[in-house]
Amino acid sequence: MNSKRIFAMVLRHLYVWPKSPERFMWTFGWPLFGLILWGLTISFLQNNSSSSFSFVTFIIGGIIFWEMVVQPQREISINFIEEMWNKNFLNIFSSPLTNGEYLTALVIIGIFKMLATIVTLTVGAILLYQFNIFSTFGFFIPILFINLLLFGMVLGFVVNALILRFGWSIQEMAWAIVAIIQPLSCVLYPLASLPSWTQRISLMLPSTYVFEEMRRVMSSGVVDIKNIMISFLMNVVYLFLSLVFFKIMFEQARIHGRLVKLS
Repeated sequence: MNSKRIFAMVLRHLYVWPKSPERFMWTFGWPLFGLILWGLTISFLQNNSSSSFSFVTFIIGGIIFWEMVVQPQREISINFIEEMWNKNFLNIFSSPLTNGEYLTALVIIGIFKMLATIVTLTVGAILLYQFNIFSTFGFFIPILFINLLLFGMVLGFVVNALILRFGWSIQEMAWAIVAIIQPLSCVLYPLASLPSWTQRISLMLPSTYVFEEMRRVMSSGVVDIKNIMISFLMNVVYLFLSLVFFKIMFEQARIHGRLVKLS
């Protein structure tokens, strides 16, 4: 693993970022828009409800933490696709850069942009709703953060592997996969609100355990370490399988000439 080659790929994508309005919107604009839209909607419902239960903080917490999945997945997948759009795919993989180095660079970019998004949403939540993620979750943030980051990486690697296998016809998954996974992850509501058959599917996702514990922290100030460990172990297994899947699909694409077609 060569750190210089990884750093070069990180710089390559960072240079593009400020000059790309759509990427700027993905990192700052749309997440902040979602925070404002959902926050105002739930605030209205809260103000017109006789319940003292604070729906607003649960929703805002879910929105902020969900970006810890969305941003890594999106950057890993979109940057991968962009190399194909720019006819740069063969140039990259005909260089000494290895698959591991390339994926590491994508993960670093994803973490960087995720942190930028989280800072933006945190400031927005404080200014608009007096909700401070740091004072609310405190030292629980790292254990929730790590699990969601790992799951975002898993989704990104799986999407990239599917693109290598099925080509351009599957590229929409780079945007769609988080929309499919979000309802099953119980981001904005508890697991118990889902039908029983859907709950069984949701419990196969590491993110579900994290969001259940997020709500537990907000309501009681504690976490069930068992659920955190289940999420982490699932993430480790899924991450290993996703990397193996990517490696197999990459080798098959190389052997069957699909890398040339994708470029």
